[in-house]
Amino acid sequence: GPEYAVLAGAITAYRVKGIIQDLGKALGLPPEHLSLLSKQLHSSDAADLRDEMLQFPEFRDRVNAPGWRDLLDLAPQLMEAPKALGQHVGGMIVSSSPIPEMVPTRAGAIDGRYIMDWNKDSVADAGFATIDILSLPVLDQIEEALDLVEAKEGRRPDMSRIDPEDAGVYDMINAGMSKGIFLLQSPAQLKMGQRLRSRNLLDLAYQVALIRPGVGVQGSAVSQFVERYRHGASWEYDHPLERRALERGYGIIVWQEQVVQLLQDVAGMTAAQADEVRRAFARPNGEHLIAMHGERFMEGARRNGVPEETAQKIFGKINGHYMFPESHSHAFAVTAYQAGWLKRYHPLEFFVSLMNNQPMGFYPVETLKQDARSFGVPFLNPCVNRSDTGCVPESGSVRLGLQIIRDVGEESARLIVEERERHGPYVTAGDLVRRTWLKPQAVLSLVMAGAFDGITNNRREVLWEAGLYSQPSRNGQVALPVSLEDSVPRLPDFTDREKMVGEYRVMGVYPRGHMMEFVRPGLGSDVLPAVDVERRGDGERVTVAGWPVARQHPRGRNGTVFMTIEDETGDVQVIVWRNLFTRRRRELGSQVVEVTGRVSRWDGTTNVITTDLRAIPSGVTMPPSHDWH
Repeated sequence: GPEYAVLAGAITAYRVKGIIQDLGKALGLPPEHLSLLSKQLHSSDAADLRDEMLQFPEFRDRVNAPGWRDLLDLAPQLMEAPKALGQHVGGMIVSSSPIPEMVPTRAGAIDGRYIMDWNKDSVADAGFATIDILSLPVLDQIEEALDLVEAKEGRRPDMSRIDPEDAGVYDMINAGMSKGIFLLQSPAQLKMGQRLRSRNLLDLAYQVALIRPGVGVQGSAVSQFVERYRHGASWEYDHPLERRALERGYGIIVWQEQVVQLLQDVAGMTAAQADEVRRAFARPNGEHLIAMHGERFMEGARRNGVPEETAQKIFGKINGHYMFPESHSHAFAVTAYQAGWLKRYHPLEFFVSLMNNQPMGFYPVETLKQDARSFGVPFLNPCVNRSDTGCVPESGSVRLGLQIIRDVGEESARLIVEERERHGPYVTAGDLVRRTWLKPQAVLSLVMAGAFDGITNNRREVLWEAGLYSQPSRNGQVALPVSLEDSVPRLPDFTDREKMVGEYRVMGVYPRGHMMEFVRPGLGSDVLPAVDVERRGDGERVTVAGWPVARQHPRGRNGTVFMTIEDETGDVQVIVWRNLFTRRRRELGSQVVEVTGRVSRWDGTTNVITTDLRAIPSGVTMPPSHDWH
């Protein structure tokens, strides 16, 4: 009960976009202008806000205006300030004594959950017993996929008995075809699969652990690990006392436990002291703690005969960025492998269950649909007579569920399905309106999603017919049961392009094709399809165009940008250096970009090093991309 088991609190801190919204509201600035500014920002530091505003024509003249000037002055002061108390994602505190007698607790937003007012750092300082309960959507996905396989084949695969060294699974991962697979799907992980060439679960445990900020900030640590682990490159320890901690990481800190071992062996700290140092690095505004622990480390290292310069170099390897505990890497590697096995041998069930557990992972649904097509699994539009609320398998395809449609949602989707199961299929759009009394906007979205195509393939006529039927009046008066079908005129259907635009707008996915099929005829003859880039030689000049599905700025506004652009044939990884990003940052945010650059082949991977890029007008509103700063 809540006296003896509660969830840890999570005190969220102010970031630049939250500061703009809350501070701007307090200063009386127009909400629509604040929202527009937030969407255009690239920097994550409020100190850069003035420079950012000067970059945008619509905000350039406001930096000295009343209200906006105050925003710029006050915003940096709110960075990292406490904002709100929420619930930790998985931290459970258990106690033999009543927790409310020691720490304030309160009911959470979800009925039956209780949280304490302290965050994980305070909980750890107090010595509470904690359990991490990780609620991973991939577990639901695997379970649902197994249910679907059992329903189709009459037997349920035993995931504890599948071959953990199946060459087919690893070949798929190493070919960069692991989109949608838990922890192996980001562009960085796709490249790591091609470089590390995993062949067993230990390899996979390293692979999932390497693409973490805590490893990445150690200079060229990731590349060094690959060279040493996969290619046998030699290396030397900075001091023999590092061996026990760094040996299993091939001289690199890959896991949290290595930090603790390193501090113990080099500075003679106890395990508890070493873990306290590790946690200090991860705390916001913990510089004073790090300085204190640094002095303690240097004293201990001197006692162990470690030269001062070497000790400083070793202490400099520790950072507070997120990295995996070793046990998590191995456990997650097993789960990732199981998901990969399902994708390799049961792709239909994999993609149906993946869709039903969204949002999960890195890519928008449109990109997952494109990936599914490469595995021989097409997507079908929702259908009022064939769809369920969620996605279902149908003749080797993924039939999209009704709840994916904007303005329909789960409740209305359930109403449509239950009414159909009770009284039979819908014969016209008017029939559905009469029987469900859906709101007009929901009916409009159903039509634009192609959900009536199985009844009438002319969407414009379906819209007309649906509009003839109105909902009952508020006084409860029942509509007359008359037929109005004869009142539908002959109308020209929407063009294929109009259907494509409508489907992206109401579903975020175009099941039968891709937006770039409509853009390509307007491109130059020198613009290659993405699939052709792999066939070009190293250093060869190429031009490609596509929809940016991911833009990553791992070192902020002053660093390199890594972008994935997708067209109807596949995707391309693009690298944009800092100077070009500074000149073309507005174009980089476009729905379609054309990139010119040179092919770079390295360690089994292919990228395009951008020399120029420009925005391509498309007139299509695409789903939000995965942008990370």
